[in-house]
Amino acid sequence: MQVLIASVRVAFALAFSLIFIDAAKAQQPVEVETDAGVVTMVVTVEAIDATRQVVTLVGPHNNWVVVKVGPEHLKLIKLKEKITISYADEVAVALRKVDEPKPGDTIEQEETSGMNMNAPTVAEQDWVEATPQGATDLTTIEITDTVAAINKQQRSITFAGTGGKTRTIKVDPSVQGFNQVQVGDMVVLEITRAVAVNVKPV
Repeated sequence: MQVLIASVRVAFALAFSLIFIDAAKAQQPVEVETDAGVVTMVVTVEAIDATRQVVTLVGPHNNWVVVKVGPEHLKLIKLKEKITISYADEVAVALRKVDEPKPGDTIEQEETSGMNMNAPTVAEQDWVEATPQGATDLTTIEITDTVAAINKQQRSITFAGTGGKTRTIKVDPSVQGFNQVQVGDMVVLEITRAVAVNVKPV
């Protein structure tokens, strides 16, 4: 009888330890990508600007992105072909509504307020890109467009273009004014250009 009780205790202890091990495994953090901020997807090459070394790409959901590529990657890219690309995502480092002055522009605005100057017009194209004043390279650009969607949790703003195309840009946590932006606002984002990490022909 004592042998039977001892056997039951051993079996119970073993079962309990297995349950504990399974529970411990369940509580372990799920492994995530180590390359935070790097996006990998299959895209179609829509445009190539060899002079500025940037390519315009469209993803599977008609999501567009403009990526800066090095010469070693540029030679692998052909117009209208599919590639697999990994790139450091573009991130907004400054944000303002179009009707708000740029930081440091308040004096100029006061001087020109009585001159009856026309408001700046935006060309009729998708997410107008420009080089910020004082920028010395092509890795920082300004985008002007109307907000089509906002994801507060991911801190991202989506612009809608012609033909159902979209462009989603994440906003750095240090950027102020993000929570005041609403769908329908026309905004100016200063962003760091997406940069290719790896390119492979499909």
